[in-house]
Order: sequence, then C-alpha cells, then structure tokens
Amino acid sequence: MLRNLVSNAIKYTRRGKVALTCTRVSGSLLRLEVLDTGIGIPADQLARIYEEFYQVGAAANRARDGYGLGLSIVKRIVELLGLRLEVRSQPGEGSSFSLLLPAADGREASPRTASVPEAAAAAAGTRREQRLLLVEDDACVRDATRMLLSVEGYRVTAVATLEEALEAAAAGVDILVTDYHLPDGRTGTQVIARLRERLGRSLKAVLVTADTSRAIRDLPRDPDLCIASKPLRAEEMLTLLATLSTGT
Repeated sequence: MLRNLVSNAIKYTRRGKVALTCTRVSGSLLRLEVLDTGIGIPADQLARIYEEFYQVGAAANRARDGYGLGLSIVKRIVELLGLRLEVRSQPGEGSSFSLLLPAADGREASPRTASVPEAAAAAAGTRREQRLLLVEDDACVRDATRMLLSVEGYRVTAVATLEEALEAAAAGVDILVTDYHLPDGRTGTQVIARLRERLGRSLKAVLVTADTSRAIRDLPRDPDLCIASKPLRAEEMLTLLATLSTGT
C-alpha cells in the first residue's frame, strides 16, 4: 500500500517534496501519512480517484503517465484488511493520504488474531490453491496486475515473454492470463498454444487485448479461453477468472 501511495505522490509532484510520516493517534492506533506538494486533486474528482484507469487531469484521448491502477489497488487492500484510508487535497498545493492501522504491541503476532468474513476466507482459500501465470511485457502493467491478483489470493508468477512463460510453466500452472501483443512479434495466442502443447492439456486462459482485427475476431470458440478487451477493470478480470475456474 505504501509503495503505491509513495509512487503516486512522486508521479504527481514535479517540485517540492514527498514525505512519509508515522504518528501514534492513540495507544493502539497509528497513522501512516504520505504527503506531497504536487498538483493536488479538485474536490469534484476526489470521489473518482480510486477508479481503475482514472487519472487526475488526464484527458481520455491522450497518453497517460502510468496506468491509474495504484490507488484502486490500495483501496482494495484497505478494504480486505478492514483498515481506514483518508485523503485531503487542495489543487496546486498537494495531497495527503493517510492509512490508519493498529499498532504492534511488541509481542509475536498470532496467526489466529486476524479475521475475515467466512465466505471471503473460503473464496481466498480456494484461489490460493490456484497457480496463475501472468504474461505481460509492460513492467508497470505487469506489476500492478500481479499485485491485484496476489491480493485476491492467487499464487502468481509474472513474466514478460513466451520463453519465460515456458520456463515458469515447469513449476506448474492452473490458469493463464496473457497480453496479446508481446515482444519480438509474439502473441498471446502463441503463448496459449505452446503452453498447452507443453502441458499436454487444455489450459484455461484469459487473453487481454485492445486489438479488434480479424485475427482476434476469427479465433475459434474455446470453452477454456476468455477474451478480454482493454482497458480491463479489476472486477471484470476477477469475474473472468472465477468463471474459468468454476466452469460456469
């Protein structure tokens, strides 16, 4: 969470500073705060900053600095852990993101002290049994997607190329998520075909692409393959993976 908050602050701070502070709010509560002197966030945009692919001040039709996934991932982790995230901002003056979380008491933590809803725990337990291979050549997108899927409980191995995917598959893979356009003219469909050949079975896969060419439209029907169009929101990705996993 802190890595994403600090990275986001640096991205939007062209001059001045980014600071990380930790203060005790009470005997059992800490405030971790990331402060910056960046561009700030208008009041009418604060409600949207946690949306996937939304970026402050970025027009929909221009190139973006990053992919707008950092804050959505932070919010998802905050909700999963039952923490609190606060934000204050003024345009032109900077922003403050604060995480409120329990302070450690110096004793070794018990693995039974944390609790989550029973249904969520059962779902996460099921996902932890699934080995997910992610193939994405863009490092920023690869890291953000890996973090999202790891938070959701998948055992993620993230690679950039077909060759790396074949090597990683030797350790076992249950489900594949691959971008369509890969380095050296390779494609996600080639990754799927080669991995299935290597594994000797029909590997379940999600093919992510912004391509609308005939090559994509004419792909044969495959019950173990889902094709997802970019930009792909987190909930869409997770729904596709759940559908493939359950076969419904």
